[in-house]
Amino acid sequence: MNREASMTQSVSRSLKQLPGINALIRTTWWKRFRHRLTLALSQRRNCHFTCFLRLPTQFEALSGPVVDYLTRDGGVQTLRIAVIGCSTGAEAYSIASVLRARHPDLWFTVRAYDIDSACIKKATRGRYTPREVLQADLSGRAAITADFARATFDIEDGWYVVKSDVRKRVEFAVADALDPNLNARLGTSDIVYAQNVLLHLRPRDAKTAFRNICLLLNPKAALFVAGIDLPLLQDQTRKHGLAPLEYKIGEIYGEMRAYSDGWPWNYHAREPFMMVRDEWQRRYSTVFLKQ
Repeated sequence: MNREASMTQSVSRSLKQLPGINALIRTTWWKRFRHRLTLALSQRRNCHFTCFLRLPTQFEALSGPVVDYLTRDGGVQTLRIAVIGCSTGAEAYSIASVLRARHPDLWFTVRAYDIDSACIKKATRGRYTPREVLQADLSGRAAITADFARATFDIEDGWYVVKSDVRKRVEFAVADALDPNLNARLGTSDIVYAQNVLLHLRPRDAKTAFRNICLLLNPKAALFVAGIDLPLLQDQTRKHGLAPLEYKIGEIYGEMRAYSDGWPWNYHAREPFMMVRDEWQRRYSTVFLKQ
C-alpha cells in the first residue's frame, strides 16, 4: 500500500470515531466535498491502461452524429483524426475499424501520438494477446463484440493481429500534449481524441495540455475527451467555445464509470451521474463540437 492510500485510510478510521460521522460520510454532499480534496491533493500518475472499443456508445456517436455533423452540406471530404495519448494503439485502431465498417465510402486518416516510445513501438506492430483484446470492465463485461473482432483482427499463432485494411489507415508517432509547439508539429484535425490522459496530469498541466489540444481543432471539429477532472472540463470547454454533443450522455458516462471505482477516494474515479448538477450536459459529456 502506498503512503497516500495509507494516510487516507488512517484519516477515515479516525473520522468514523466521531459522533454522527458515519451518517455524514454517507451523504452525497460529503462525498462531493471529499472528492474535491482528492483532486486537489492526489499525486497524479501516468497510466497506459487501454482497451479496444472501450466506450461502445461513444463509438455510436462518432459514426453517427459526429460524422454527420462534419460531412453534411458538402463538408470535409477526408476526415483527419488525431489521437493524443494513444497508449498501445487500441483506441486508434478501434476508431479506424468502426469507421471502415460503418462508413465504407468515407475517406479518413488516423494519426495517433503518445509520449512513451515503447507504447508507440507496440502500437505500430499491431499485435495483441487475447487478454489485451478481450479484457473486461469492473463488471466482468468485455467491451468488444464478435462483429468488431472479426472486422478488426486476424488470429495468427494465438495473437490478435490488426487487419491490414485497418492498420493502413493509422499512423503512430511520439508527441507530448504539453509541447508548446504541438500545433506546429501536428497541424489541425477534424476530430481530436484526448481521452484518459488529462486526468493523470496535475491540474495546471492538464489546463495547458487542454489548450494545446484545442489548437489542433479545425474551425468545425469534434473533441472526444473522456477522462478529465470534471470541474476542469466544464471550465475549459466553456472557455474554448465547445458545445457538448447531447447524444446518450448518460449511457456513455456510465460506460466510462465501469472502468473506475473508489469514488470519492481515487482521483481517477468518476462521480455518479447526477442531472441535478449545474450544466450537467457539459459536466458529463465526453464529446464536444466546435462550431
